[in-house]
Order: sequence, then C-alpha cells, then structure tokens
Amino acid sequence: MTAVTKKNYPGIDYFRIIAAVLVVAIHTSPLLGINETADFILTRIIGRVAVPFFFMTSGFLLFARAKEGQLPFSRLSKFLKKTLVLYAVAILVYLPLNIYTGTLLEWDLASFVKALVFDGTFYHLWYLPAVMLAALITWIMLRFLQPTVAFSIGILLYLIGLFGDSYYGFIAETPFFESIYQHIFQISSYTRNGLFFAPIFFLLGASLVRMKKEISFKASLIGVLIFFILMLSEGLWLHSLGVQRHDSMYIMLLPCMLFLFQALLFWQGKSYVYFRDLSMLIYLIHPAIIVVVRGVAQATGLQNLLIDHNLIHFIAVTVGSIAVSVILGWFWQRGGNSS
Repeated sequence: MTAVTKKNYPGIDYFRIIAAVLVVAIHTSPLLGINETADFILTRIIGRVAVPFFFMTSGFLLFARAKEGQLPFSRLSKFLKKTLVLYAVAILVYLPLNIYTGTLLEWDLASFVKALVFDGTFYHLWYLPAVMLAALITWIMLRFLQPTVAFSIGILLYLIGLFGDSYYGFIAETPFFESIYQHIFQISSYTRNGLFFAPIFFLLGASLVRMKKEISFKASLIGVLIFFILMLSEGLWLHSLGVQRHDSMYIMLLPCMLFLFQALLFWQGKSYVYFRDLSMLIYLIHPAIIVVVRGVAQATGLQNLLIDHNLIHFIAVTVGSIAVSVILGWFWQRGGNSS
C-alpha cells in the first residue's frame, strides 16, 4: 500500500476550510431572510457534507500507513489522546457559556455523562467524542473482521441512525420501533453520533487509502453530480413530508461523499497543512464568535444589521471566526516551533 504523505492531497486541505465555513452556515442560516427553501438547501442539505468529510478525512489519514488495514494500536492511541486533549480544552473554553446559560445547573450525573460521551458539552462539541468513538469502532472492526463484514456493520449502524434522524417520521407511529428509539435517545439525544453516524464515513475514508486510483477524476465528478442531485431531491422530499427529527443523515449522502472525497484526491501539488489546524479552530471557535457578534450588536445598537440580517450575521461570524482562528493558529504554531 502506498503511504499517504502530508504533501499529496491539497484538495483535502482546501476543502477543510470550505467544510468549516459550511458548519458556520448551518448555525447562522445565512439565506433564511431571503428564502427559506434556499436556506434549507444550503444548511440542511449542502452543509451536511461538512462533518462526514471531516470523518472521512480522519479515517483516510489515520489509516494511511496501515498495512492491509491493520493499524498499530499505538497510532490509534496517539490519535485518541490528541483528540481527547482537544476536547478537554474545548470543554473548558465553553464552560463559562454553560454556566451563563444555566446548562451546567441542569446537569445531573447521568445527563452530564450523556453530554460528555455523545451530545457534547456544548452543541457543536458532539463531533469530538464522535471522532474518538468512531475511530475506536473502526479500528476494532478492521482489526478483527473482514472488510466486507465491517462495512456491513457500518451500513447497518447508519441505517439505524437514519430512522432516528431524517427518516424518524416513518417509524414514529409504530409503538415497537418508537419505544426502541426513545431508549436510544435517553442515552444520546441524536443518532448523529459516534456510534450510528460516524463509523461508516471512517470506513469509507480508510477504504479510499487502497482504492484511491480505481475511480477516474471524470467518473468522480459525474458521481458527485448525480448523487448530489439525488441527495437534494431526497432532502427536499423528506422536508416536505415533515418526517425529519433531525436532518444530518441521508441515504444519498454516502455515495455523494464517496465520489466527492475521491475527486479531491486527484488534486495534486503542494499541501497546506496549516489549513488542517485552521479549519478545526474555525469549527471549535465559531459558536463563541456568534455570542461575541450578538454582544457587539446589542452594545452598539446594530441588532438589525448584525443579528436580524442573516446573511450579514453569517459574514460577520465567518470573518470573525477566521480572524480569531488565524491568530490562535499563529500562536499555536509559534509555540510548537519554540518548544
């Protein structure tokens, strides 16, 4: 298997920034004041490629040097420790907001464990425990199972997640299934988590390490176009039926992400490793910037511009998030170089 180096795939690094901005859009609804359907398409369909892309990237890079899919536990352990430290820092950063909003006072031990392991201690932080759980599940499956069995389990978990997410309305009126999912929601508020949502994308990322040259660039672009149109149709259809409990998981998201990631692998040249840290910083910091923008708007009397005008609100949060992330990234790199 050819080792993946940091200089091989700039397309992945560039798309990290796009994905991070899409996450900001999800949380600010930039087109809501213009057209609700357009905003739904942007934030609840197009934007839903962002987090799966991050999962696939982690799976791809984590298993890049694995031999026949066998990743040394030491490499997995290093990845888990790094992510755990990042999660711990993020928890501390958002602790004041949890205190301010009263969320901290609402937690008992069970709800705190639920937030820590699945939901995240702030609404966007669910991603970090999901990454750790999915990485561990993927490692175990590829270590002890045949790839076809691992993928079958990953798809099964995703299908279970689908009916707790975008397809929930189809089973909500069936007492047996509704009871099962209510038990699941007691453990995790959503099925878009590290158990049902993330593993299949980790597996897809890991699989592309070996099959990255089996699909041509032209076929990849055609695949992206076809399956994106199908995902768009799927999302609008489900939205029109009103069956979505959440809107993170679509059937067509899987092939769409496979072809999108494959297309990005053909972008050769110099890689910008800095974008990897920058995109994660944007993801982690943007909810705090939303609070700051709202505070500035209220202090200056510019609520109509910075809050009520969704597009300007999105632009302000995006620019602020990128600016703060660039500054933090500079200190991060400088600290790393000096140590």
